[in-house]
Amino acid sequence: MDLMALLGEGIVQGLVLGVVFGLLLKLATKAVKTFLLVFFLAVKWLEARHIVIVDWHRLTNGVLGSEELVINQATELVESLIEMGAFGAALVGGFYLAHRLTT
Repeated sequence: MDLMALLGEGIVQGLVLGVVFGLLLKLATKAVKTFLLVFFLAVKWLEARHIVIVDWHRLTNGVLGSEELVINQATELVESLIEMGAFGAALVGGFYLAHRLTT
């Protein structure tokens, strides 16, 4: 095969996988959000009934210092996608297309 055929194949595969990944992530995100909301409400209800005691201040100490770690990981992810070339660009394009179509 010549270079253009390989490049076109990579773009099509990346676009298809990006759309599929975007749709699956959208569904999973909604499910996780719903689960976390129900879990939080259940914990608050149990705490209001004095069944459990939750130290909310202690729970947030670890989360507040992790913003830099998340930013570094996101930067590394973006750099890796850029390095993958046409496949990475098509994957991101397909993900964005799926996100725009389902919003």
